[in-house]
Amino acid sequence: MDDFWIEHRYTANSYKLPYHFENRYQVVFLLGGKILYQVGDKEYEVSKGGMIVLNTLEEHTLKVLEYPYERYVIGIRPDFFQHEVKYPEVIAVFIKRPADFSHLLTVTEPVWKYLYEVIQEMEREYLAKKKYWEMYVGANLRRMFITIFRECADAMSMMKLGNGITVAYNVMNYLNHHFTQELNIDSIAAALFLNRDYISHVFKEETGYSIMAYVISLRVNRAKLLLTQTDRSVTDIAMACGYTDFTYFSKQFKKHTNMSPSKFRKNAERSEEIYGT
Repeated sequence: MDDFWIEHRYTANSYKLPYHFENRYQVVFLLGGKILYQVGDKEYEVSKGGMIVLNTLEEHTLKVLEYPYERYVIGIRPDFFQHEVKYPEVIAVFIKRPADFSHLLTVTEPVWKYLYEVIQEMEREYLAKKKYWEMYVGANLRRMFITIFRECADAMSMMKLGNGITVAYNVMNYLNHHFTQELNIDSIAAALFLNRDYISHVFKEETGYSIMAYVISLRVNRAKLLLTQTDRSVTDIAMACGYTDFTYFSKQFKKHTNMSPSKFRKNAERSEEIYGT
């Protein structure tokens, strides 16, 4: 998976987006049309100038209200974003999920024009992939998100920051890299040299997930990808996602998707578009 990707998309009519998730941070910048965007149980009406910000694992879908639907879609690996941006206040927009958090951010027209120029510059670098292009993109990500942070101060102010956001990110980053291994709270805490009760409390408070619920979500979502993008057997997929007990894997998968792994694969095969935005 690339550290960063960006794509300009235009749809004139009949667009459909199945309810799905991302395995990286994603930002949707609306250039034209109007959409009703749903993230979990929250809905947002978005028109030109609106931005949707998604964390990993946040399931979402949308309905186009007005065509043509034109947008830029940006995907960023979490570890790449943290390495390039580094500021906890900015990183928090992809991690913290208080009850009153809004995935929709809006800015004034002059700021939107500036961000649009930055996005186009990133697109040129991404497509050309000249030497050090990722460093160039990283600099533009800092410009873009610091600008968003400044301009969306009211939205950002609801996310009170402390040491917890750094701890939550470190736990999340560890889980993202080790979720296919045998894990429990004690082993995670030991790997990070932190107290088990402390990380459990902080992670839940900052992200809205318990640690093990996040691990299960990572495993189930990896299984979804493998079921839709490979022809590997369901048993092999279960093992690749960290499960040695196939029955338990099937039970967890059905609990999260309301269908068995085999049925999920069959439904996906009938879908014309599984992962678009």
